[in-house]
Amino acid sequence: MFGTKGLFKRGLIVLLCASLAFAGCGGGNAAVPNADRETANGTANGTTNGETENTESYRVGGAVPDAFKPQEEEKYEEREMKISEHPFLKTEGKVLKDDYGKGELVQLKGTNVGGWLLQEFWMTSTDYSANATCEEDVYRILNERFGEEQTRELIKIYQDSFFTEEDLDHCRDLGMNCLRLPLWYGNLTDRNGNLLEGCWERLDWFVEEAGKRGIYVLIDMHGAYGSQNGSDHSGKDGHDNKMEASEFFFGDEEVVKSNQELFYRLWEEIAAHFKGNPWVAGYDLLNEPFCTFRYNTGIPDRELRTMLWDIYDIAYDRIRAIDPDHIIIMEATWDPVDLPKPELYGWENVMYEYHNYLYDDYNNAAGRQISNMRKKLTDIKKADHNVPSLLGEFAFFDNPDAWDKGVKMINETGISWTTWTYKVIKGDGNWGLRHIKTTGLNLETADIETIKKVWSKGNETTENTTLKRILTKYFKMIYLP
Repeated sequence: MFGTKGLFKRGLIVLLCASLAFAGCGGGNAAVPNADRETANGTANGTTNGETENTESYRVGGAVPDAFKPQEEEKYEEREMKISEHPFLKTEGKVLKDDYGKGELVQLKGTNVGGWLLQEFWMTSTDYSANATCEEDVYRILNERFGEEQTRELIKIYQDSFFTEEDLDHCRDLGMNCLRLPLWYGNLTDRNGNLLEGCWERLDWFVEEAGKRGIYVLIDMHGAYGSQNGSDHSGKDGHDNKMEASEFFFGDEEVVKSNQELFYRLWEEIAAHFKGNPWVAGYDLLNEPFCTFRYNTGIPDRELRTMLWDIYDIAYDRIRAIDPDHIIIMEATWDPVDLPKPELYGWENVMYEYHNYLYDDYNNAAGRQISNMRKKLTDIKKADHNVPSLLGEFAFFDNPDAWDKGVKMINETGISWTTWTYKVIKGDGNWGLRHIKTTGLNLETADIETIKKVWSKGNETTENTTLKRILTKYFKMIYLP
């Protein structure tokens, strides 16, 4: 069931090449506490492309460099910006087509809406403090200080402000046709899996309004029950004990089994709710499983892969029993060798997803941002999984030339791609297309009026003009098979 023996074997070189330098859901800034460095920066250990990583401190974030300044627009072949009359996507071999797979070629190109429904403090107005580093802490602290009803009101203020119709208009105008939407289970259910009152309202609004603008939505389970990686971007922060905190995979057997069952049930609820919706491009099952502790478990690769693939297979079967049509997306942690040939499981209408970050050579001084991405794209091609590929998260950090060359290289492969991310705080401007102005909110000390005031200003942003200039031409270019 789990494929040939060769699929489970990796040589030392491949292991090193797939180092934890690819890990993480984005960056961080110099203010991130040391305990959170692993999540914010990826890893401080391991190797990439066979070269030893610098284990000293990395330069992460920082102000937008001087090189990021407006330049003259380049000429390129622009696709016809029209909204499909038959937008429902399905796969055909390695490409996506609308009209249930019988229509026109579609190459998904856009960004992530990170930090909106699941806060990562390095990129939002909320600040790290002694007892607040993740989404679970937000709810716990606010509940303890103000009660559940007031907590829900405050969260609503934050989410109403952080992403609006104006942002959707902006994404459309830039030429995007896709937004990957990171979710936390707590957006929809309580800890026991009970659906929250009105839980679908925000998602329905987002999908409907995106569709009006010709933008597909990838529903991404960024934070599963118990946490699939023990990192803050899953909603639960294990700090220096991420594996122990990942109770989706490890720990008490009954707890793990319960968390996985709740995960399957939530996907059944999502599938039932969005079945037939043409603007949902697909279901992204599980964001960055294992993540930063991927190579520090002491567990053989074969066992980790078998564990993950079995979960994917159960989720696939339970979704398919409800929704036979939407694309189901499986993520590799981190390389094509970490996913099976889909025919070994009988998976159909699926897409494989990869993420890529290189913190060593952060400013591309040695050109490794480009060589690193080239290797990832080459590995995807060599793996020859007969499914479409999605580069669901990536960034080229401070160097605009690296952004230009790197995105050009990705786009020319014809695979789909979404950058990380749309909106960040100004100090980490190189990570996002827009910069939040108001920051520094301490949830442990701020009074309720201050929290309301700061969280209501998430829509007050400035634009990263150079990143806009670079990405817009690739967003708008014709689709490439």
